[in-house]
Amino acid sequence: MESTEVNEVAMTFWEHLEELRRRIIISAIAIAVFTVLSLSFSKPIEKVIKFPLGTSMNTLIANAIEAMAGTEGSILGFFALALRSGTSRVDAILMKVGPLEGIMAYLKLGITTGILLALPIIIYHIWAFVFPALNRAERRFAMPLFLIIVVFFIFGAAFAYFIVTPVVLQFSAQLLPELPNMWDLEKYINFVTRLILGFGIAFELPIVMAFLSRIGVIDARGFREKQSYALLGICVMSALLTPADPGSMLLMAIPLFVLYQLGIFFAYLVEKEAEI
Repeated sequence: MESTEVNEVAMTFWEHLEELRRRIIISAIAIAVFTVLSLSFSKPIEKVIKFPLGTSMNTLIANAIEAMAGTEGSILGFFALALRSGTSRVDAILMKVGPLEGIMAYLKLGITTGILLALPIIIYHIWAFVFPALNRAERRFAMPLFLIIVVFFIFGAAFAYFIVTPVVLQFSAQLLPELPNMWDLEKYINFVTRLILGFGIAFELPIVMAFLSRIGVIDARGFREKQSYALLGICVMSALLTPADPGSMLLMAIPLFVLYQLGIFFAYLVEKEAEI
């Protein structure tokens, strides 16, 4: 009887292992297919990766002003037009410094894009593998959490791509103006990719804070009492990662501090749910 139970457990384990293998293979095939498609459409993808070079701080501020006040018949509208008449792109040239540089950058860009496009399929198979192991209460909690994590990551990545990257690139291009800006293509792609990924992860701060509150490490009150230290840390990090001017620092510091406040609120909700 004992041997039968052991065999059943062993079969259950191998069945799960086989399912995991099948889902990994499907995800790998999806990445390969989207990578091939990405390599076939390299020009549009190249335009996407070069977008931050064509967007200056003046353009970003002008876009914000026009979104809030419009462009017709207002002082702010004329101010936005004046900003657009200034520098409209980052003064830099991307270059290949070796015979294989273009090929490696081309492949890396295609693989990265392939992974991003296949991400919904990968996430689905991760969720489909984990979902049966959750009980009803965990499923009710896991689905909203999963969606929140994805949404916050997208917001962080978009913020880095449309706001932070153009600002940092423009600042870097304006340093030592007597020297030409000739940037290595592969290093540029690595920089933009890592910055987008880093901000996507940084925007998960409220989720991490809620999790720490859930497991009892620190509660919402503790986060609130330590927010002065958190603000100091955010300002230091913003000063290190952005240009030294106040405007650029605020582009990072304000969203992160808002996320910290949102994290306090999430921690409070988690505590209230645990009390019920």
